[in-house]
Amino acid sequence: MGPPVTDSVYIRLAGPLQSWAGATVTGNIVRTESLPTPSSMRGLLAGALGYKRGEFPAWLDKVEFTVREEKRVTFTDDFQTINPRTGEEKFRRRMLLAQGMKASSAKNLIFTPDAQGGTSIVNRTYLADSEFLVRITAEGYTEEIDAALRSPRFSTYLGRKAFPAVFPFYLGVGNSELINQLPAISQKKGEEHRRVTLHAFVQDLSLTPISQYVPAVQDRDAWLEAVAKVLKLRKTVRATNSR
Repeated sequence: MGPPVTDSVYIRLAGPLQSWAGATVTGNIVRTESLPTPSSMRGLLAGALGYKRGEFPAWLDKVEFTVREEKRVTFTDDFQTINPRTGEEKFRRRMLLAQGMKASSAKNLIFTPDAQGGTSIVNRTYLADSEFLVRITAEGYTEEIDAALRSPRFSTYLGRKAFPAVFPFYLGVGNSELINQLPAISQKKGEEHRRVTLHAFVQDLSLTPISQYVPAVQDRDAWLEAVAKVLKLRKTVRATNSR
């Protein structure tokens, strides 16, 4: 007999828009990665557990995430402007004087990124109508993670607070091999299997993506019914943040 298979918690990240911590090119050009990043998912999990920024427990760094890409990723560009905020001149004057700088210039007293005293143009890139299934594995913490994602202490969102996840977000618990049995929605009539891509992360290390076929169902209702048969919902008691 082989080693026992560790249970994992499964969630679904889907919504009209998502944004996953892409590198900032400049102060006004912000991009997203093509799929959820380990640091973003770790932050989502920490928030669900009730931890504030900077207070994450050490065991969160050892959580393993596997992201299954359900749809071809589509990027969308968002054009924004940032206008100078009024009423902050007195505060900025004090800050400039404290730094030994002149505070006589109106441009120094009213600030926006890149444009200084004028209107700043901001370009952001998001993911549009994307869908990912995420397997979360942390031996010894399955119950705690499960309870948190079923009933998060802080609101969960898809990279930005304005981007909530659509139903269903929490899927259930099952062994780590079930990610290959969860169905995908077919893209054409009569399709029995669909090719998906799995991206595994160990800490912040991305492993080689794996492309494989999984069962296909015709619509979301059939998908929900199939997922309910594959995964189980635990009646867990919320753990405290003592560990």
